[in-house]
Amino acid sequence: MDMSKGGRVILRPLSVQERIRELNFRARHFADTMLALQGHPRATSSSLGPRSLQCSPWSSPRILSPVDIRHFIASRSSDNLSLVPQRSEGGSPVRRRWSRKSLAKKSPDVELNSEETDRAIADISEELKEKLESLSLKGRAMDPYEAKTLVALLYASDEGVLERALVTLANLATMEINQNNLREGGCLHRLQNLLSHPKEEIRLASIRALGNLALNEENQREMKGVIPILLSFLTKRTREEEGEEIVEAVLTTLGNVAVLPNYHEEFYTYLHSLYALIDLESLPLQLQALKLLVNLSTNPEMVPSLLGAKAPIRLFYLLGRDGDVEVLLRLVTLLANLTTTAKSGKLKSGDLPHAEKAPSPDTLYAAIYGVIKGEKMRELAEDLMNHHSHQDIRIQARRLYSALTIAP
Repeated sequence: MDMSKGGRVILRPLSVQERIRELNFRARHFADTMLALQGHPRATSSSLGPRSLQCSPWSSPRILSPVDIRHFIASRSSDNLSLVPQRSEGGSPVRRRWSRKSLAKKSPDVELNSEETDRAIADISEELKEKLESLSLKGRAMDPYEAKTLVALLYASDEGVLERALVTLANLATMEINQNNLREGGCLHRLQNLLSHPKEEIRLASIRALGNLALNEENQREMKGVIPILLSFLTKRTREEEGEEIVEAVLTTLGNVAVLPNYHEEFYTYLHSLYALIDLESLPLQLQALKLLVNLSTNPEMVPSLLGAKAPIRLFYLLGRDGDVEVLLRLVTLLANLTTTAKSGKLKSGDLPHAEKAPSPDTLYAAIYGVIKGEKMRELAEDLMNHHSHQDIRIQARRLYSALTIAP
C-alpha cells in the first residue's frame, strides 16, 4: 500500500512470492478451519504447527493380512477392503471441480472484491485438489496434517470429491500409522454420519473405509455408535433395499470389528439374520457371514446364543464335499468352535438363553445334537476328515467329529 501526494490510497499487486506465501498459509489452515466449522473437538488442537503442503517421503506400507486359519484353531478372520481410485473411460483418475466455498478469513486491512475473492478460492481449491491427488496415487504413511486434510475433505459438498476422498481414505487406512492419525483427525465421527448419505456410492465407500479402520484396537473403542447402524443393514428389508455389494461390505467390516470381543454383545439380536445369509445363493455373502460368525464363536460367552439361534436350512447340504472350499472351511470351523466349547463347558439344551432363541426343533443346537440330525452331522464330519482333499478342512472336521463323539 502506498500514499500518493494527493492523499489517495494505492493498492499495489502482490508479488509472485507473496502470492504463493498467502495461498500456502490459507491451505495450511483449511483442514482446521473446516473441522472447526463442523464443531469437531479435535479441530482446536494446537499441537500441530504450520506445515508445508509438500508430501512426506513415501514409505513402505505395512498391509494388515487376514489371519491364516491354519495357525489358529479358533481362526479369527479379518479383511482389508482395498480400493482403487475411480478412473474415467480413458483410464485417468476422475477429477471433478471443487465446490467454491471460501473458508479463509479476509484481511482486516484490505477488502477484496468478488472477482479477487473467487480467484483466491479457486487457487486454494487447486492446491487442495493436488493434495488429494498426491494422497491417492499410492498407499503410504501420512503425517497428522495430511490426515486432517483428508478428513476435512469428507465435508466437501461436491459428491465426486467426497467419494474420491473416501476411496483414498479406505486405501490409506490399511496402515496402522494412518489409522491412528485419521482417528485423531476426527475421521470416525464423520464416517458414521456418512452411513446415511442418500447416494449409494458414498455409503459403500464409507463402509469400506470403516472396515479398514476397524483393524485397530484404539479405533474400535470409538466405534460403539457405528456398530448398531452397520447391523441394521443386515435385516431382510434393508438387505433388499441396499443390494448385495453394500451388505457384503457391511459383513466384512463387522467381521473386522468382531476380531476383538469388545462389541460381541451387540450381535445377539442379529444371529438369526446372519444364519439366514448362509442360506442365500450368493457366495460372497455366505463367506463373509461365516467369517463373522467364526469370529463370534471364539468367544465362549457367545456360544449359547449361537447354538440357540435358528439353524441355516441348507446346513447339511453345505457340508457336502462338493461345496465351495472357502465356504465349507468356515462352516466346519464354526461348528468345530461351537461344539468344542459346548463339550468343555458341558452345555445342555436347558442352558440356551431364552431371549432371541428359536423354537427348539429349529435351533442350531438341535441340528447338531438331535437324535436323527446329530447322527447325520457325525457322518458328514467323519466323511470330511477322512476324504476331503483340503488339509485345513480335514483338520477342522476332525475337531468337529471329536467334539461330537461325546455329546454335552
